Amino acid sequence: MDLEEATKMAKRHEATYNDDFEHYGDIYADDAVVYRPVQGATHDKATMAAVERRATAACPDRKTRVLRVFAAEGDWMGMEELWEGTNTGGDEIFGPPGTRVAVYAVSLCEVRGGKFSRVTAWTGRPPATS
Repeated sequence: MDLEEATKMAKRHEATYNDDFEHYGDIYADDAVVYRPVQGATHDKATMAAVERRATAACPDRKTRVLRVFAAEGDWMGMEELWEGTNTGGDEIFGPPGTRVAVYAVSLCEVRGGKFSRVTAWTGRPPATS
């Protein structure tokens, strides 16, 4: 994988998440392992999709934006993204309803057969701006 291929995969991730969320799981292998040090690991596509559905239900206006693709070698790529939305309730991790939420992520992803097979995503909240 080179940077051009990695950028295409990152843009596919962004477009599917933002505009075709119903099919977001389709860009993951059935046995995909997604590890978020803050939340732990999911060991299959269905569990990963359930975690993402919970976040999107709490923040229905959410969007993710790939800020940059910074690495590509072999089957691996690295990307940086910013996820933003407004919490309408249903997930206490995002604070009280009405809270504007931003989550920054740096992810290392293994891609096999055009699907994410392993992902480690370091996430955090950027500081609030006035």
